[in-house]
Amino acid sequence: MKKILVLSTGDINGAYEAMYKVAHIFKNMGHEVVMCVKNKTKADDFIKPYTHVQLSPVNKNLSLAERAIRKIKAKLIQPQVTVKKTLTTDSKYSFLSKDEITENINVDSLLKSVGFIPDYIFTGMTIDFLNSTDLFNIQQATQAKIYNITVDMNHFTGGCHFSWGCKGYMNTCDDCPAIPDESQKPVAKDNLERKYQNAQKAGFQIIAGSGLTLEQAKKSKIYRNQETIYNINSLIDTTLLNDQNKSIAKKIFSLEEDHFYILTGAQNMEDPRKGFKYLIEALELLDQQLPEDVKNKINLLVVSNSINKEFDRVTFKKQKIDYIKDYRLLSLLYQATDVFVNSSIEDSGPMMVSEALACGTPVVGFDTGVLTNMVIDDYNGYKIPMKDSHLLAEGIKKIFELDKNQYAAFSKNAVQQVQEFSSYEYAEEIFTKILEQDDQKTL
Repeated sequence: MKKILVLSTGDINGAYEAMYKVAHIFKNMGHEVVMCVKNKTKADDFIKPYTHVQLSPVNKNLSLAERAIRKIKAKLIQPQVTVKKTLTTDSKYSFLSKDEITENINVDSLLKSVGFIPDYIFTGMTIDFLNSTDLFNIQQATQAKIYNITVDMNHFTGGCHFSWGCKGYMNTCDDCPAIPDESQKPVAKDNLERKYQNAQKAGFQIIAGSGLTLEQAKKSKIYRNQETIYNINSLIDTTLLNDQNKSIAKKIFSLEEDHFYILTGAQNMEDPRKGFKYLIEALELLDQQLPEDVKNKINLLVVSNSINKEFDRVTFKKQKIDYIKDYRLLSLLYQATDVFVNSSIEDSGPMMVSEALACGTPVVGFDTGVLTNMVIDDYNGYKIPMKDSHLLAEGIKKIFELDKNQYAAFSKNAVQQVQEFSSYEYAEEIFTKILEQDDQKTL
């Protein structure tokens, strides 16, 4: 049994939820696990919030005179305050890791919050909590093996979470496109160099969370020399997300059995990364290609907190569904629909791709994120060249035109793909390999 520490800013939604799943998997494997977060939301006992222990500045062994002298010195010698200019960035890059040099946490406080010295540390998104320098300090204090999981690109860039085609992370992050102010561009270069140095000195390793981030990590300056980079592909709990109720799911949601339901969604549909304008274009093209009686049987279901006004252009029947947090209800929704369409053009996921496949729902979407290696043409969906609305429409139409037996095969293949490459059982195999290979190295 190993002592496992999982570090994440939060424990709910998206990247934070992924690390919560990592903690659960290690618990299921029989290890002692603590997930330490800045913001605790879930009630699980193994999730512990980081609490900074404020050390008393007064040494009780000092005489009254010595204490008085220290107080006078403190008033006379004012610390110099350096006012930093606020870093301005292009929001589409999500340049959130703005400082890899300043220490954010106290290691002793962290370990006191955790309650043990970890053998292994797994990190995901730790924005506004800790950076690579903090991780280095933790490693030096504990000698733990550290594995960073790519919930996005941040572990190997100069600060951005999505590169939009920029290849700076492969070299030095010079002339960073995310930072428009020339005087501030060195921030990205300095951040990448510090991450690189910390990774080299502390022996950080990377684990990919999708097919796309696997390829990016292999090319990155920081991790391209890592011997083996494993890919855990979203982490799907198939006891919750499966196809066991697919035959009755439409009835549960009062959907028409002979209608074709297209599912899509995102927490924020205004985010340009999600590429919804290409989906709208694809649906307009589909509308032009189909006869009226057929079009009447196509419905669009959108899961989101708010719908982009551009969706008013969609002529098919459409319905907004509030973002679903209950996995059992979400599983039924996936099973009730006939295809999940992912129009993301810059994404390390999304989780919804693997979730839909797990529920036996074929996926059509652009070749990015998890879709890159989880969707196989003519097997469980269609992988579309980036931003090609015409081929996106064609992919949706191909699923629509499958006969009952063909669709059943696609559905079965979707479930099989997740079971083999994205399930908890698959992740357990990967984590077991990691722990065993580290044990062999220490022998």
